[in-house]
Amino acid sequence: MAFNFKDFSISYKGHPRYNLDLVEDDPVRVILQKYEMVLFTNKGDVFGDLDFGCDLEYLLHETKVDSTYVETIILTQIDKYIEEMKNTNYSLSVKFYDDPERFQDWMEINFQINDYEVYVAVG
Repeated sequence: MAFNFKDFSISYKGHPRYNLDLVEDDPVRVILQKYEMVLFTNKGDVFGDLDFGCDLEYLLHETKVDSTYVETIILTQIDKYIEEMKNTNYSLSVKFYDDPERFQDWMEINFQINDYEVYVAVG
């Protein structure tokens, strides 16, 4: 199955992959844009699709959630909303940390596809 990888660039000044082009045509960058949208959207925020998003802030503060459960949620979202990744090799890992000095929990999500690595800290 062939995909049309052209999409509008949603990066902004200061974004690690910012460029001045309005249209993004690199397949991996289009996939990364979709990944960021899924990751940083809360369920219920997209009108017409209440299942879109990972709800990371909510999951971070749940008491009985482990990293495997969060990975499963992210992988389910990738499988459902980023069709281009079905035939692509990538890796995903989630780790939870707590900082007793700052009384704060946070999670780190590491995602790698081809030569791109995306690290996300939620906390």
